[in-house]
Amino acid sequence: MYFVDKNDQRMSNGKTTRSDVKERRYVHRKLRSAWHKERRFHHLRGVCYLAIWAVVLVLVDLLVDWLFLAGYNAPGWARVVLLGINAVTLLAVLYAYWWRHLRRYDPVRVALEFEGKHPELKSLLVSYIQIDDAASEAMQASPGLVGALRREAIAVTRPMNFKEVVSYRLLGRLAMFSACVLGFFAAVSVYKSDFFRTLLRRLMNPVAQLEYPTRTVIERVSGDLSVQQGTSLALTAVCAGELPEKGTLHVKADDGDWEKLGFVRSRGAVYSYRFSEVRASFDYYVRVGDDVSERHRVEVIPAPKVIEKRITLAFPPHTKLPAEQRDSYYVEVPEGTKVTWWLKCDRPVSAARMVRGQDANGLEDANELAVTAGGTEVTCTQTVWESFDYRFRWQLAGHGFIYDTPGAYTVHVTPDTPPAVEIVEPWEDEKATVRKRLTVTYRASDDYGLSQARLVYSVDDGPEQRWVIGPLDGKSAERTFEKKLVELVPGLATDQVVTYHVEVADNRGDRRGPNVSASRKRRVYVVSIEEYLRSILEEQLRWIAEVKELRTEERTADQQVEAMKSQAATQPVPTQPATAPE
Repeated sequence: MYFVDKNDQRMSNGKTTRSDVKERRYVHRKLRSAWHKERRFHHLRGVCYLAIWAVVLVLVDLLVDWLFLAGYNAPGWARVVLLGINAVTLLAVLYAYWWRHLRRYDPVRVALEFEGKHPELKSLLVSYIQIDDAASEAMQASPGLVGALRREAIAVTRPMNFKEVVSYRLLGRLAMFSACVLGFFAAVSVYKSDFFRTLLRRLMNPVAQLEYPTRTVIERVSGDLSVQQGTSLALTAVCAGELPEKGTLHVKADDGDWEKLGFVRSRGAVYSYRFSEVRASFDYYVRVGDDVSERHRVEVIPAPKVIEKRITLAFPPHTKLPAEQRDSYYVEVPEGTKVTWWLKCDRPVSAARMVRGQDANGLEDANELAVTAGGTEVTCTQTVWESFDYRFRWQLAGHGFIYDTPGAYTVHVTPDTPPAVEIVEPWEDEKATVRKRLTVTYRASDDYGLSQARLVYSVDDGPEQRWVIGPLDGKSAERTFEKKLVELVPGLATDQVVTYHVEVADNRGDRRGPNVSASRKRRVYVVSIEEYLRSILEEQLRWIAEVKELRTEERTADQQVEAMKSQAATQPVPTQPATAPE
């Protein structure tokens, strides 16, 4: 069954006519136009927010890089981190204010938004969009009813402007604010174009060491230095432009934090700071006015360290001591000992000396040391005859720095003392006739060894004569020898005096020869037989008198002891008071 509408001339079987298709396209065209306007709105808003945030980030980057990264000589990776923060922030803004608001075309959604502005439609437009030919057949709805719904929806919405779903008035303030921000940025960029060019170069090339323009310009500083440990050091900077009275020197040891030191203008445009003594390496940079220098390094070169040492001692042959090796710089040796120093350093040296103070002319007494093994080993050999203090002096290879060991060491030389000798018998001078047989007992000792003994004698204090008693060995000896006086002194006569002593030599065999010592002198007075006998008698009488005196003293002592015993026996014995048991 067919019917014809007076307006749209639809057929009664519910088939969609060419007029229906045209009307439906008109509605969809108006919906799509509203969707396009909505997308333009989101595009414009996203561009405004993106522009505002971009300007803010650029200004923040400038402040951060200028005041902190460049001001404190931060490494290049800090600028890479800053770029990463900018990228993350812009992506977040892009998503939050732009990307997530962009939607595909959905006529139902656009219709719902339009009906939100026109509640009087009462879902008429949404129902019209949702119900199409296929949907009506699936729902088994009446074609006439569906057609009536479409005609009513078209008729009601025809005079309406679907673009009202979006109002550009909401963008007015945002666009004005973004324009002001861009205008301000443009003005600042023109006024401080050199700052922004420097920022762009520093961000695009993080390893570049570009500096921002400053009112004070640090033209040059001391730069990277290698200095000798323990010496003084002066760091300087030459500046131009505005010159304040004081700057700041920032220093950082390898295991410490940054420290600030006063950097005073010493003369003209030169600023300086002096370290009285540098002990460890450090980094530094200079801040004068609004300018900051690059970071530099002061490498402190320490003295070479002896990591291994051997001191070899070869004692003189007469001491009969075996050679020794020691590991101490302080040695005590006999005179004539050959001392060899072998030292191994932790770093190569180009020259080494042993300094022993000053000579008689006031000049430095020093010996060169042999340098071997690529400069890490030094040797020195000396035969020592007297004590001395010494130190080592190194010249470091590659730098030429000269170092002295901090303290002095000592070689203590013990002199070879002469032997000791004494005459045991006779113990005093004596009288004798020309037929006297001289019997002498002597005792000798030496620290290393004896070699020979001689009898030295003279008549009436005349020239001394020597008679070899015999060889000696060992460190000590006691010998007795006999000799007739007439054999020693042919033609000896009465009333002459023979003076004699024993002379002993040790076994020292170097260029100085042996040490010789002499005992105390004894005298033999040559007298006649009668005088000799009288002297013997006088000696006997003297001994008898001494024996009597000793006997008398012994008797007196015995009597005193007996008296003390008698007195002790008559005195009462004191009793011990009884004590109560505990």
